[in-house]
Formats: sequence, C-alpha cells, structure tokens
Amino acid sequence: MINFRYLMLFCFLLCSFSIHSASTERQNKAFRNFWHPTYNGGRLDYCTIDEEKCGKAVANRYCRMQGYDYSSQHVIAHNIGLTHYISSHARCKGWSCNGFMTIGCVNNLSHTPPKSYHYREKRFVDPRFNHYRVDWCYNKKSDCGMRVANSFCSRMGFIKAKRIVKETQVSATQTIGSQELCFGNQCNAFKVIVCYR
Repeated sequence: MINFRYLMLFCFLLCSFSIHSASTERQNKAFRNFWHPTYNGGRLDYCTIDEEKCGKAVANRYCRMQGYDYSSQHVIAHNIGLTHYISSHARCKGWSCNGFMTIGCVNNLSHTPPKSYHYREKRFVDPRFNHYRVDWCYNKKSDCGMRVANSFCSRMGFIKAKRIVKETQVSATQTIGSQELCFGNQCNAFKVIVCYR
C-alpha cells in the first residue's frame, strides 16, 4: 500500500514537471503565422530555383528574412500559377508552380533584456509601403532620397534615417507622399534604409 502511494506521488510529480516545462518552453518563444507568404511582390515558391530544397528549408530561410529564428510549420498550396523563388528575381509560371498556404515562424526569447543601445538602429531591407517597395521619391520625381527615408523611419517609430542604398529598375513602387504607383523598369526604390533613434 505504501509503495503504491509513493508510485502515485512520483507519477503526479513527473506529470506536473513535464507540463510545466512544456508551458515554460512555449512561453520562451514568439510565434507568428504568415498566410500566403510573398516574396518580391508575388507568392513565395515552395522550392528554390534549382528545386534542390523545398518546404522546410525554404520556410526556414523565409523566417530568418522576417527576423525569426526558424520555421515551426509550413503548409503547401498547390497550383498557384505564378510564384517567386526565394533569394532570386526568377519566377515560376504555370499551374505546376506550388507555393505556401502558411509558414509559421518562431523566435527564441531571451530572459536577459537587451541593452538600450541595441534599439538605436534598425536596418530595413527592401522596405515596403502598402505592400509595394518604397519609391525613391516622396512625390513623383521630387523630394527624393533622404526626404523619403526620414518619412519612412518616422512611420516606423524612429527619429531619422542614418543610411540609404538606392536600387534601380524595380518593377513596382509606391511613393510615400502622393501614394502614386510606378510600374516598369524606370522605377527606383530603396534597397536598404537604416533608421536611427
């Protein structure tokens, strides 16, 4: 009888410890689901351009591009018709092109808070405004460069732009000021905006 009580107590402690450790592990992570993930203005393809890596490998790379550590899950979407390969400007056209229905990303959280100076700068690669790449000019063909970058940074909660890199021949952009769209090879955009607070 005594052995049975000890056995029950041991099982209870073991179960409660495992439940606590699982909940603690989940609390130390940040999760986000990206539905119909896009890349370069189009749906993200399920494979790389050489088709050597598909699914998890592409999802992991996409999550790292979004600032997360890795992908926890991904769901394929068949026969999309037009997809964009990751880390490339190439596209897949036709009903054999598959993409993602959703990608779940995970970020490990640290118990030690980062120093305040870690938040002083942030680098935005291929910055976007209303799903389009940010046009190089604030209004059509005027107030270009740093004027736009400063406006973008203030929208993102920073004081000003510290460094910018221009990219030419971008297929689709939108101006922050007049919100005009530009399509074609004559459009210019930002490759990088470094914001500062």
